Amino acid sequence: MVARSPRSLTARSLCTRAILTVRDLLASKRSSAVKFVAADAPVVVAAQQLTNNRETALIVKDPSTRRVVGLLTQGDIVRCLASRLTAENMSLQTLPSEAAVGWDDEPADPALGMVSWDVPVSCIMTPTEKIVYLTPGDTIDEARDLLATCGKRHIPVLDGSSFLGVISPMTVLRCLSPAGGRSAKDAFVTTVMPRRGVPQTTQIDQPAEGEEAQQRLAITPAVCNLPHPHKGTAGEDAYLLGPQLVGVADGVGSWWEGGIDPAAFARGLMFASRNSCTKLKREEELDPAKVLLDAWHKMQISRLIGSSTACLVSLDPHKTELRAANIGDSGFLLLRRQAGSSSMVEPALGTLDSAAGIGAAGRKLHIAFRSPQQLRAFNTPYQLGRAPDSGDAPDDRFETPQDASLVRVPVRPGDILVLATDGLFDNVDEEALLDLIEGLLTEGSGTGASPQQLADAIAARAKELSLDKSVDSPFAILAKDNDILWGGGRPDDITVLVSHILDRADARAPPTDWAAVSGPGEPPPELLEAEALLAAERLAAEARTASGLGAEREEEEEVERLEEEARVGASR
Repeated sequence: MVARSPRSLTARSLCTRAILTVRDLLASKRSSAVKFVAADAPVVVAAQQLTNNRETALIVKDPSTRRVVGLLTQGDIVRCLASRLTAENMSLQTLPSEAAVGWDDEPADPALGMVSWDVPVSCIMTPTEKIVYLTPGDTIDEARDLLATCGKRHIPVLDGSSFLGVISPMTVLRCLSPAGGRSAKDAFVTTVMPRRGVPQTTQIDQPAEGEEAQQRLAITPAVCNLPHPHKGTAGEDAYLLGPQLVGVADGVGSWWEGGIDPAAFARGLMFASRNSCTKLKREEELDPAKVLLDAWHKMQISRLIGSSTACLVSLDPHKTELRAANIGDSGFLLLRRQAGSSSMVEPALGTLDSAAGIGAAGRKLHIAFRSPQQLRAFNTPYQLGRAPDSGDAPDDRFETPQDASLVRVPVRPGDILVLATDGLFDNVDEEALLDLIEGLLTEGSGTGASPQQLADAIAARAKELSLDKSVDSPFAILAKDNDILWGGGRPDDITVLVSHILDRADARAPPTDWAAVSGPGEPPPELLEAEALLAAERLAAEARTASGLGAEREEEEEVERLEEEARVGASR
């Protein structure tokens, strides 16, 4: 998601964008016909339709009623293949025809479930209740903002009860980047030909397999966790602090009504993320999306009841970037020195640096990036969870890690990461937050207050404003915009995690091998039992593997012994 300053656009493009609408975007597509696939069609049929029609998404319809029931994209098919392929069903020789949708003529092993090409489209599509859409009268700027905010690459266009088509970032780019009066041949020769063909000497700029990744940056995380001022409990938020990965989770408080502790799921999720973080760090690169998925699987195995939002952020081991996975309305802000300061260089793509100078005179900091949030409705965030009546099948009352908003954002030494639950963002607006942090910073290139001092001060201010009934909070303003009567602050659990981004050579940079911690309190016993069960299964599998290798080696030695005896006998 690249933020662009209006000043970086030419006058011509500004005029063009002012009059372009989604209707114009649809008209610019190669074909205006809406492409459909039946909900009961196998995935292979959908894949062939996408390929034959040169499309990247299809509308899914009920074959009996023609009612639209979902949206299918190329990404859905790839995820289906990745999640269902096993060593037993990868014996594909030729691409199946529409009549033969299995990997081969033999039926799949029931223990493996349906193989990828057998799966009906309805099992992997995005259902209508999760689809965001545009209308023909929406402007191109509104379309661009929706694409960036929701994180979707394909957005249907809806006119009343009729689907008109699907637009993607490519549709927008084609409208914003006309040939400018050049001939088609001139455009191809000057734009494509000089950039076609990758040199044979091109290499991947990262450590080879088995080498230790060179971490260029370091984070110095500190956390302040304040429980709800009126509930008299330890709070329903949870957090994770690690040398390369940090996170927060916010348990959904309404579970109290059913006699279920809302904190248990959030704490369990962060504890499982801590252990997943340790495991994945040993096995492969630390990726917030993989950590969240691994932790969520453990929570499902534990069958723990409850739900929670979650946001995990890590440093990329090879690049000066942050990676994040976010479910719900927790999130983070990346703060950077204002343009003109001694530590500020040219704007970074993928951030808000270019727009930072607008109305920010006299500021020491600006917001270089704000993470997107995900809501089903006002005050109803996306959440991972499990209900008492949830079976083993996916429960559409909750999201999964596949629904997480995934972002990558460039970072620099001197940046400040503020990761928090909604207790902060609902009560402190961004200007007030910048005022508070700037007041604690020293002049020059130093970072001033420590991360712990910043976290404590921010959380204390959020709590103070949450109890103030005289000034409308960001939550109150948004509530009124949604026809909900609310005034003042919003008391809630408040968890604020602050980290300075430092160069690894900086004397203040912490060691990279300190153990990750999660809190507050202890993890739920159900999760500990699930992790113990998984550990036992893993050890048993390793033992079986070792036993199998040992038996195989014994057979090889026995064959070698018999062959040697035969040779000796023949020589006599």
